[in-house]
Amino acid sequence: MTNLLRSLFTVLMLSGSGLAAADLATATAAMENASNPLMLMRTSRGDIYLELFPQSAPRNVANFIALAEARVPLFDIATTTTVTPHYYDGLTFHRILRSYLVQAGAPRAPNAPVPEYLVEDEINARQFGLHEQKVLDPFGKPHPWLNLADNADFQREILVPLYRVMGISSPEAVEARQFEIHDALKAMTLRQAYENQGYRYNERLVSREPLRGSVAMTGTAANTNAAEFFITLTDAPWLAGKATIIGRVVEGMEIVDRIDQSAVLRGDTTAATPTTATMIFDLRQVNALSAPVN
Repeated sequence: MTNLLRSLFTVLMLSGSGLAAADLATATAAMENASNPLMLMRTSRGDIYLELFPQSAPRNVANFIALAEARVPLFDIATTTTVTPHYYDGLTFHRILRSYLVQAGAPRAPNAPVPEYLVEDEINARQFGLHEQKVLDPFGKPHPWLNLADNADFQREILVPLYRVMGISSPEAVEARQFEIHDALKAMTLRQAYENQGYRYNERLVSREPLRGSVAMTGTAANTNAAEFFITLTDAPWLAGKATIIGRVVEGMEIVDRIDQSAVLRGDTTAATPTTATMIFDLRQVNALSAPVN
């Protein structure tokens, strides 16, 4: 898409909406640290500025910038060649969980070039007090940060990983060791529960709370970050310890809200609805001086 067409589209989206266009000067002024990387994400609904935190998640931030700025070779199945695209250009916010998050970074076609590697999580669980928060309260109710919907969730997220760690593999073993299981559950912290699921933590990092406007990498499980990311629309303490936060929106949060309000997609699908999906025109670093990300 040409710069002219992109500019015209942005004007059309903003006209009559009462929204002010995002501005580099005010975005820079709103940054926590002007030496952090500042990314401009131009979308079909307006501009969004992201401040990244290399001190919090150095490998994930470096990967995000490298993908955005065409520095990651990817294999193209269709042409059987290696290509180096501006990865996020032309992708959409394909997943919308209303009033919770908007997600982007999935390929638009099944065989489109994608990263074939995974980046480990970068999280300091101690900063969130996960080593002090118990999985169960005195009445046996699961901690709200676990965000469990029902007993099936509790079985899958807490009991099955615990059984695996304890070497329990049959109903008979569960019955034989029921008192040991009970004691383990009573003493278990959120950190231990997440570690049972495969998460590992680094207390040398300065992690960020998952607040409204946080930018985080999307993984299907522990240590499965690659290219997809999401922006939170609300404070989300249940993500603490499970999502690698790489940055925050410093200007353009009203555009993120419009993506949420106007895009009605089908659950977890990566097939965007053409009439409602928000496209990312391009994503680039816009400040000349930045902290090292390697």
